[in-house]
Amino acid sequence: MPLSTLNWRYVGQANFVSSISNAHDALYTLGTSATYADGSARVPGTGSAWTWNREVSGVTVATYGAPPVNALSMSYILGGTSGAVAYPFLSPDLATVANAIVCGMNRASGAYTSWANAQPFTSGFSNYWRATRVFATVAYDNVALWESQEACIVQWTRVAGGETSYAAFGALFDPLSTAALDAETDGRRYYFGGSGSTSNTSGTFWTNYFGAAGDGGFTTHATSNQTAHFGTFAPGATTVVPAFHAEAFAPNNALLTPSGNIVRLPFAQLNATGNFLGQGRQIYVVKDAISRQAWLDGATTVGYIVGSSTTGQADACLLLY
Repeated sequence: MPLSTLNWRYVGQANFVSSISNAHDALYTLGTSATYADGSARVPGTGSAWTWNREVSGVTVATYGAPPVNALSMSYILGGTSGAVAYPFLSPDLATVANAIVCGMNRASGAYTSWANAQPFTSGFSNYWRATRVFATVAYDNVALWESQEACIVQWTRVAGGETSYAAFGALFDPLSTAALDAETDGRRYYFGGSGSTSNTSGTFWTNYFGAAGDGGFTTHATSNQTAHFGTFAPGATTVVPAFHAEAFAPNNALLTPSGNIVRLPFAQLNATGNFLGQGRQIYVVKDAISRQAWLDGATTVGYIVGSSTTGQADACLLLY
């Protein structure tokens, strides 16, 4: 049986004076907001609203969150400081990095310790991949947050240029199986990943797929040090299995029906040997668009665009529907 439907909501976006600690604070402010971007009520821990916390050590050095539907006590974390701090990094990355945000996930989470510890949540940690460029290279000054009952997406941008980086967390893809090698005991697989520190999100990220993994991907894995990475816990373990888009898409602005209606294409994830991992949960390929737009049916919002650019350049994007 398919997993339950996710109800995606747009929490909103927040500007900040460019610095890594300010970026953490801006995300925390979004994550503790009492309203969504449309003005409706948001209560952390209920509905689609995640519960977010932060670690402050002089300045804020990490934000971490948990979804409201969370049978396996999953936690997800974004850490980083302006200076060099040793943290546990995950292959294929080869070293820690200063002044960039990194992302990780944790199963069976216990008490929080500190972001740079080998086990930030006592036990069960994935280690970190890089989520953003170094802030001295790209002066991010805005962050946005979309969330659902079991997954979320964070996007950073430099407002003046519109270039973006992202992190994605949670049960984003349905394994369509409850077999022990296919899914956790709750029937899900849990994912995390980010843009890496060498490139921003590519305007053609749908061309990064299994067999042609390149940098700049969105929810797909590139195999080189410091690049965009995405993966899932092996069921019952903290081993991270890289995950790839199953195929390439070239949606551009022609991906419409003959009558002009927008088309939603489902997409799937594969592991490194080409085995099926899961299909998107209310996540679709759509025609090129600018990030952070809403998809309206009349006056009713039915979905949200998460794309590679926040400016007037319409590029690769996905739809949270």
